[in-house]
Amino acid sequence: MKRILILMIILITFAFANEHENLQKDIKFLSSEVCFGRSISRDGIFHAEDYIVNELVEAGIDVQLQPVNYRLNLVLTTPLCVINGDTLRPGYDFIPHPFSSSVEEEFNLNEIELLDRNRLEEIKDSLDLYSVSSTRRYLLKKSKKKDRKTLLLFAEDDPIVSKQSKQYARPAFQVKEDILPDTIYSVFVSNDVIYKKVKTNNMIAVIEGITMPDSVICISAHYDHMGGLGDVYYPGANDNASGVAVLLALARYYAETPPPMTLVFCFFTGEEQGLKGSWKYTRHPILPLKNVMMALNLDMVGSGLGGYGLVGGNDWPADVSIFEEIREAYEMGQLKLRSNVPNSDHFPFTVKGVKAIFLYASGGEQPYHHPDDIPETLDWETMENTVLLIKEYIFIKANGKSTKAKDVSGDL
Repeated sequence: MKRILILMIILITFAFANEHENLQKDIKFLSSEVCFGRSISRDGIFHAEDYIVNELVEAGIDVQLQPVNYRLNLVLTTPLCVINGDTLRPGYDFIPHPFSSSVEEEFNLNEIELLDRNRLEEIKDSLDLYSVSSTRRYLLKKSKKKDRKTLLLFAEDDPIVSKQSKQYARPAFQVKEDILPDTIYSVFVSNDVIYKKVKTNNMIAVIEGITMPDSVICISAHYDHMGGLGDVYYPGANDNASGVAVLLALARYYAETPPPMTLVFCFFTGEEQGLKGSWKYTRHPILPLKNVMMALNLDMVGSGLGGYGLVGGNDWPADVSIFEEIREAYEMGQLKLRSNVPNSDHFPFTVKGVKAIFLYASGGEQPYHHPDDIPETLDWETMENTVLLIKEYIFIKANGKSTKAKDVSGDL
């Protein structure tokens, strides 16, 4: 018995070490220059797709591709912004607004409209808009023909790129507020973009349950990101290579350790462009949505040891109590419950009447939609905790108690 116990400890230690190495390997590749921000630029998203498919196939799991069509306002060359003769750094000091049209022109003092955060908040409130980001998009959309000869400058703490799904005629740039001079005499900007139809793929992998095959848990993570600005790209290590790596870790584990219920692993595309992939899947699911007992969406699970946020958690107290039990048993920080909002791929499931929760790591200060979202800034313990959290959740859903409880009872 003692030899068996020692052997089990060795095997578990090896499994954890292998899992840690795989998490690092997956994230390193997905956030590398080869994948170039996992968008259409330099075929980065297709390199990421090939990698994920190969990893699943190597684990012995069949993969189904589901095509998703959408539009992108694609930056073709490195943009330029020169204010009063000073050249700014793309991605750090400025970005072209993602809905901006092509432009190569110098604007003088009377041809520039500068809006800071406070002014945007005032406009947002007056129009009852959802966010400052939606306010910027609204101003671009509603610009009149005469405004197209002027430059719209948005001053903000950090220029954060958002969805690139539209193109409007007025040129607009987002600039880091603390580098702006008191008086702007001239701004030269260059931005070469093309608005085009693109087709990328959801990747769906199913592992059938051995005792509860008609009960389904969907686990999802989006693998797309923001692409690049010419030579500058957005690695997206936390958002969301971290979620993809955790999903791959779970798929590898359950390929060797068949689960009680059926697991559907959804690697979604187009999340950054308006949840395109998850909307497509929930309209055309691989397995009936009526069989789904929970859809767990993993997004930005690589930073912060403060615990987890659960978007939509307020709606499902019984499932939250399971997460709380696991959190307490393994000392994983605190759970923060948030109301359901359409901010990640859980949302289309809820619209279809499926129980769904968006889980993210909390407590960190990871750069968001920024060129510095790189592997070196991640908390690897957080991702290992996330793998454990999902494994325990699935075990409890099937057995009514945790593996921790089983260990304490001496049933090993």
